[in-house]
Amino acid sequence: MDHRGDLHEAGLHLLHQLSDDIHHPPAGGLTREELIRQARNISSSESDAGIKEHLETLIGVLDAFLAGRASDDALQYYVSTQFNIQIDEINGFMQGLAALSSSGPDTQESTLNLDAGSASHPKVSVIITTYNRKDFLQQAVNSILRQDYPHTEIIVIDDCSSDGTQEMMNATFGAEPRVIFMQNETNSGPGNNRRRALAAHGDGEFILFLDDDDYLIDRSYFTKAVKVHRLHPELSFVAANVFLEYSQSQKLTISSLGLSPVTDKHDYFMNFERKNYPKPASTLTAIFKREALMSMDILNMSMVNDASIYLRALLIGDAGFIDTLAGVYRIHGNNITFNLSQSFLIENLEEKRNIRNMAIERFGYSKAEMNEWFNHNVYDTISYYLMNSAKSHSDFKFMYSWASNHSPQAYNQLKRQFRTKLMKKQLLRVSFVRALMNR
Repeated sequence: MDHRGDLHEAGLHLLHQLSDDIHHPPAGGLTREELIRQARNISSSESDAGIKEHLETLIGVLDAFLAGRASDDALQYYVSTQFNIQIDEINGFMQGLAALSSSGPDTQESTLNLDAGSASHPKVSVIITTYNRKDFLQQAVNSILRQDYPHTEIIVIDDCSSDGTQEMMNATFGAEPRVIFMQNETNSGPGNNRRRALAAHGDGEFILFLDDDDYLIDRSYFTKAVKVHRLHPELSFVAANVFLEYSQSQKLTISSLGLSPVTDKHDYFMNFERKNYPKPASTLTAIFKREALMSMDILNMSMVNDASIYLRALLIGDAGFIDTLAGVYRIHGNNITFNLSQSFLIENLEEKRNIRNMAIERFGYSKAEMNEWFNHNVYDTISYYLMNSAKSHSDFKFMYSWASNHSPQAYNQLKRQFRTKLMKKQLLRVSFVRALMNR
């Protein structure tokens, strides 16, 4: 039996054992905690480390489901995708698990109700930028069309794809009135395309920027997010947790933000991407208030990437979070995070400088605290590039020069940290030394 078959059998064994426990509980009943404890006992007996790791993630998803932090959709998606277990194989288990889950207290989302009338459902505009990923794109669009929220519109903007994207869109979604397809005449990059699509068609009260290789799995996520926006009008955006899908290993892991339902804008802005203030995965689950995007001047941004959108949005309003598994973020080696160019990096740093100036001039942040914020961001951004993407001595020199001109404090930190690595790069430029090292 191959490994995937072993994984299937191990998952089925765990769920069938738990089903027996649910349908034949001990005297006094079965609690959620006891069920999860029993699941961990079963997992602990697995000898294959790889299978055991998947079982532990499955237990985490079950625990989230029982606590109201994962939907039926998320649970069924995980067991189907990771274990190749079809729902008809575990019908009894799912029914018993749902009964056990419903016996507990209501989750926050279930207590928030919109009126039944269509006028109570503001439009959610979803902007998807795409380039040569027609299969991923089709999955992304379908994940939005499956949302139970009654007022959505999808704007797909194609950056001159050559893989048949236009033909796929026409054949699959040409008759779908909720889908608008735009196509560029020249390649202009995802940031420009987000701006263009937003200006042309993004008129919803709420906006989602979705990358073409990501997708939602919780069909009720828009409904939940709009409810939270209604309950907290001070929010700029609402986001949630995701699965990380590692395409090469075909492994799914849970990425939990662990943030408060409402996080103060100043605290999050000043500590963005530091300990206890993580950035959501891309903008996959971020439902932005359009008014906040306009207030932060998104149509005049030079770089419309996820970090910049979040930072500017946090100048306008607080951040909302729903502790639920809402989507899937793919990690496949072609994500821009793992392929940083110098031009992208400099554009990113210039945008951070614009944000610093905006915070001081428009929103009353002190110059001293924003200079400290900027120095920290310069150091983090350039050090990440030097450790992961820099390939030559000239890469180091170029980034050092920019830091020296714009952030002397960060420049001094970088020189201290990377002195040894730069010396190695310099030595490798000498062919004799390079030849000796290759013997």
